[in-house]
Amino acid sequence: MELSPETLKTLPEAPGVYLFKDPRGVVLYVGKAKNLRHRLASYLAPSTLKTASLLRQAQELETIITRNEKEALILEANLIKKHRPRYNVILRDDKAYPLLRISLKEKYPRLMIVRRKRKGDQALYFGPYPSAGALRQTVKILTKFFPLRRCSNAEMARRTRPCLYYEIGKCLAPCVGWVSPERYRKVVEQAVAFLEGRTQDLVRQLKREMEEAAQNLEFERAARLRDRLRAVQKILESQAVVLPQEEDLDVFALARKDDKASGAVLFVRRGKLLGHKVFHLRGREEEDLWATLLKQFYDEGKLIPQKIVLPELPAEKALLEDWLSEMKGQRVKLLTPKGELQGLWEMAQRNAEEALRSRLRGEKTWEELAQALAESLRLPVIPQKVEAVDLSSLQGTAPVGAMVAFFEGEPDKNRYRRYHIREVQGTPDDYAMLREVLKRRLERGLKEKDLPDLLVIDGGRGHLEVGRRLLEEYGLEGRLGLCAIAKEREDEGEKVYIPGRKNPLRLSRHSEVLRFLTRVRDEVHRFVLTFHRQRRETETLRSFLDGLPGIGPKRKKTLLSHFSTPQEILAAGEEKLARLPGFNRPVAQRLIQELQSIYREPLESQSSKGLGGA
Repeated sequence: MELSPETLKTLPEAPGVYLFKDPRGVVLYVGKAKNLRHRLASYLAPSTLKTASLLRQAQELETIITRNEKEALILEANLIKKHRPRYNVILRDDKAYPLLRISLKEKYPRLMIVRRKRKGDQALYFGPYPSAGALRQTVKILTKFFPLRRCSNAEMARRTRPCLYYEIGKCLAPCVGWVSPERYRKVVEQAVAFLEGRTQDLVRQLKREMEEAAQNLEFERAARLRDRLRAVQKILESQAVVLPQEEDLDVFALARKDDKASGAVLFVRRGKLLGHKVFHLRGREEEDLWATLLKQFYDEGKLIPQKIVLPELPAEKALLEDWLSEMKGQRVKLLTPKGELQGLWEMAQRNAEEALRSRLRGEKTWEELAQALAESLRLPVIPQKVEAVDLSSLQGTAPVGAMVAFFEGEPDKNRYRRYHIREVQGTPDDYAMLREVLKRRLERGLKEKDLPDLLVIDGGRGHLEVGRRLLEEYGLEGRLGLCAIAKEREDEGEKVYIPGRKNPLRLSRHSEVLRFLTRVRDEVHRFVLTFHRQRRETETLRSFLDGLPGIGPKRKKTLLSHFSTPQEILAAGEEKLARLPGFNRPVAQRLIQELQSIYREPLESQSSKGLGGA
């Protein structure tokens, strides 16, 4: 459906989402509307250069009707995350930050690091932490002074003796019942008080327990409580209190220059500054930039604060508040920085401006690099999505392929794919294996209307020809960019091949284009080698287990689900093996004896090398 006065008459006056697509079916822009007909009517007379450029490229319009405007908002956010359209403003750091979870409903609550909050979960969540490093530091403090278990429920149920964490004083060994639920619950309450910032209550409780332990002549326990108390007091001194009241809020700021924008968000929890994170936006003008940012920054599973501070309120403030409140399960407010919040916003603004300066000082922006790629490789479109493919096998055994994806110059690991080679077995045939992997990727892409703009093959002229013929076969030649990169001789460096040219391109070794292609090729090479190593180890273990007495199909399947190599089975020991489903002590003993007879010499040899070698 193309946009015209005639097609407008056929559109409903209802809430929904609209998608503009190019001739290949690639989504260029996703928008939402309270009234689809009225909203799309504004595109007949474009008011900005961006809109005019969008309409020149768009050849298809798709609309999806929703029951209300809130549903349209949620669907719009999901579609932008899925398609990452070229003409939408895209948040380039929309990942979920790590959280700390304590499962209070369990008999012995567990400490977990997670990325998402489970809907309807009765556990407590703390964070978000700006980095994994910041969270690791918190966990290090917690486990030293509040020794909660970290093992899974299944692992805890199988244990017959404490793990290493108990030996080093970082767990109370609830797995073997060496601590009562009541005493363990007290430690949980103290850890929760620490994480919630109720440190004064915690200090009083620790002092009281320490004095009671001393009076009861429990001097070792009193010493542990004393150390815990000192640690809490030390942390109290270093924490930055930024608000007089214990509130949770996120403070956003943005800095812009021309079509580039960078931002910062401060995470304030219980009135204390937890940390900050910078992010970058890709795109140009947007009618309601803050609404766009919030829809991409927050989604299902993220920890949403009670208040969100913005330099200006979005036009659809009420709708966004309802959506955020529904996800959080309690009221969320959008505010502007007034009074005591003004200083926090100014801090966020300074961080945003510094992030933008660093971005402008750095290497070429993706827009500039993408333009250079299109010119150097003679691409049909300026690339946004780049994918690379590579193969690995050992003399034809365990052949695999892998695909990595980059979006605007950065790895998009959710789109990485692994391929077991099915059609080619025995004699290694790189070209046949490459054809199989590319065929499966292109067929899936055509079906889902999700193809890359540039496909990079790790290989030479012959590998490029396989890809070119396949694109021709599927009618994609001239619509999808293709190149191959290979290092054929050490003294010659990298060679880049493109369709329609016999000789490789002459690219300077300092070229940004060559540097990017090499980075993509190295990433797919690393990914496929890791996958091949895992598959080879699994195949080795599978064939090894076939000849062992007492190991039938069911026990073999159990071992394969728990271990990757025979050495891992040997390292697990009799006790762990005996607790596996379908196993018992005699079977475990026989298996260990068989392994020891086979691996004794290599293990001893490795041990002597480790002690006396270089």
